[in-house]
Amino acid sequence: MEKQEITKGRVLHHQGETVKRLELVLKGSVSVHAGDDVALQAGNGAILGAFTPAGGAYRYDYTASEDGLLVAYDYNSEEDLVSIIESAPNIAPVMASASIALVNELIDALESLYEKGRTLVLDLKSDYADYRNVCARMMVAPQKFDSVEAQEPPERPDILSSWQTDLCRAWDEQDETLRKVYYPADIHFCVGNILLAAQMAKLLQPEIDAMTAFLRDVREQTDDFLREYRTQKAKLEEAKRQEALGAGGGELPAIQNAMDTIVAFSGVARDVADAFRKDVGAFARVTNKTERSDTLRRLRRSITENFYLIYEAAFFRSLTADSVPAEVKMFFLFGFVDENLAGAENTAALYKYALLWEDDPDGRILTAYDWLRKIYAGEVPPSKNEFDQDWSECVKEQLRTHEITDKQAEKLMTDGKAMVHFELSNMIARANKMTYGSVLSFVPVFFAEEVVRPLEKSFASPAAVRAALDHIRSIDYSCFYRPAVTSYMQWKINMFEYHVEVLPYVILMPNFGSRGVMWQEIEGRRRTTPAHFVLSIFHSANLEDTVLNMCAQFRWEMCKRIQGVHYGDIKDPSLTSEYIGYLQFYKKNHDLSAAMKEKVKQTLKRYRNSYRDVFIAEYEIFLQNESSGMARLNKVSRDILFKYCTFSEAYRESLGSNPQYAQLISAWTSNQKNKVQTMNFMRQKIQRMGGDVPEEVDREIAFLQM
Repeated sequence: MEKQEITKGRVLHHQGETVKRLELVLKGSVSVHAGDDVALQAGNGAILGAFTPAGGAYRYDYTASEDGLLVAYDYNSEEDLVSIIESAPNIAPVMASASIALVNELIDALESLYEKGRTLVLDLKSDYADYRNVCARMMVAPQKFDSVEAQEPPERPDILSSWQTDLCRAWDEQDETLRKVYYPADIHFCVGNILLAAQMAKLLQPEIDAMTAFLRDVREQTDDFLREYRTQKAKLEEAKRQEALGAGGGELPAIQNAMDTIVAFSGVARDVADAFRKDVGAFARVTNKTERSDTLRRLRRSITENFYLIYEAAFFRSLTADSVPAEVKMFFLFGFVDENLAGAENTAALYKYALLWEDDPDGRILTAYDWLRKIYAGEVPPSKNEFDQDWSECVKEQLRTHEITDKQAEKLMTDGKAMVHFELSNMIARANKMTYGSVLSFVPVFFAEEVVRPLEKSFASPAAVRAALDHIRSIDYSCFYRPAVTSYMQWKINMFEYHVEVLPYVILMPNFGSRGVMWQEIEGRRRTTPAHFVLSIFHSANLEDTVLNMCAQFRWEMCKRIQGVHYGDIKDPSLTSEYIGYLQFYKKNHDLSAAMKEKVKQTLKRYRNSYRDVFIAEYEIFLQNESSGMARLNKVSRDILFKYCTFSEAYRESLGSNPQYAQLISAWTSNQKNKVQTMNFMRQKIQRMGGDVPEEVDREIAFLQM
């Protein structure tokens, strides 16, 4: 005999393991389950293993439902079971009662499985008839599914109508009387009932296995039909909604069974689909969906894993599909999976947003779905992964470690499908969680409780994001300009540096979140490639503030990229080096008063001595307050920011009489005029030599005059 404490969630036995011991539950309870169709509860007094012969195999998985205590005994024959009961006469009635309760749970499980099987077949027949009607209304020829036509409801197991079942039911109904009078009268009554329960379990378990197999087979055989039926039905519902919109009156037909439509469209394996439905259903029943318990953490993880499997499968299916159901579009754009989870009002709003979606005219602000399409088409490269590797570097790393061959590496470089998988598994999955705002409570499915601000006020449409970006560029005109280099050997100009503006891609993540992230400042190694920004498509924070924060991140990281290892070297002046120098040696800076030095000290403390974060905070103040003449920065930080993030002409003019900016603007204007004069001399030199002035020269002159 051995006592053993168990903790909630611990797996005691797996299905198929050999039964070597009998375990008496003294405290707590144990969940006995097999897949989604069999779930029993063994409470105090239950003897785990008693329903299986010694040396046999466990038919189910056994998991502790709560913290508890077991007493384990060696189990070699039925006599060991009898000995255990007879050695504990005080608790034998509890053991007998628990055995009867458990065998009645088996009876209920078999009854439930039979009803599931019967309902499944009848629903399939009904759906098959409806499928033909749907096809007729859509004016398409219905497919013939022999697998559905051949299905017949299962026969009700004889054991459910037997005297043994009636006796077990009666034992359960009279449990209180039995425990008070019958079981205490003689220990052999307890032994007899437990052994009879074990014999009954041996009759029930093969029937349960057979009914479980029936359900599995029917589902597998009719999976293709259900996918086709739900696809056609989704098309019909979409046609109804379009008709209602066209009529200009009445309510839109409600979206129903969205998850079935999404899963069917994706064509994922049935085990993935069933697990996703089960997990989303369980999540919908949770009262506090932001709770950080282990149980909910595991549930969120499972939902997340299957969400991206379905997303990827649905994405590739959409590339060749004649049409994409509205529910699937909402899934791609917003993470919508279930109308009940999202709520009726939100579901209607999401549908309208999906229906009336307007792309960014310049193709720079895209949904996650449209971004993946560009990657698949080879128009843009995938983003960097968590190890700061882009796609080509990742492939080269696999080649270096001999995970792939040279031939495979060459193929992967242009494999759109592999690149989409890389992007979805890396940037999309991670950025979706980061932009959500709370990585510990993140789940990728849209649910009503996360909507903390009206959808119409938080919708980050491409037009709204574009307006926020343009407003920042109207203040910090050079934000997205970066140096490029060319040469004109015919005029003996070995190196000509000019500035080019490259606007970022902004990828809208399918979530209701509160953050924006500057994911990467360039693509690959070329400095004249676009940055990648990521942002929640429904944004609870102020959109313009978030876009400003991303631009600040970009400013810092782009300077680091250009400067390389010298980004902090004050001998090579730059935005980062001067800012780092200012923050490192502020105590010795004679331009700062004692009060200002203390303020810098507190600022560094607030941002945990992160020079980058201090810059971001002060850049935001620079554009939000200083550009309007409201002094919020000290002289040193203001001078650095104006030098490298100069205000546009309109703002310089308005600040021209401001004593804090007058000298800065005058010196900057004079310096720019000298640069323009130098460029004009070069332009005239080229013209004298009989050449056409390169576009880059005129572009640089225009930039210097901004």
